[in-house]
Amino acid sequence: MLLELAWWELGDGDPRVEELAANPNIQSAHKEWREVPNLRAKLWLSSPVTRRWGALMLWEGDKPALAQLPRNVSAQVIGRPADHRISFDVLDATPDLG
Repeated sequence: MLLELAWWELGDGDPRVEELAANPNIQSAHKEWREVPNLRAKLWLSSPVTRRWGALMLWEGDKPALAQLPRNVSAQVIGRPADHRISFDVLDATPDLG
């Protein structure tokens, strides 16, 4: 499994987190992402205090090519690609949390 984390550091000229969360284009993108092969989960993330906006994606199997993914509505609304994008391999072992 692969975990991807992408986020924006929103500045003075960028939309506020609350505006992004209420944007109808961003809200409708949720439906498009549900249909992506091998995407086990996608969570949108926000932090109004630190002015961050992003997403966490969990892939099981191969991630489709970029051309096969839905458009990045957040990048369109904000006007640039994510400031940070990082990937992790997810280990199969679950630690004893008890």
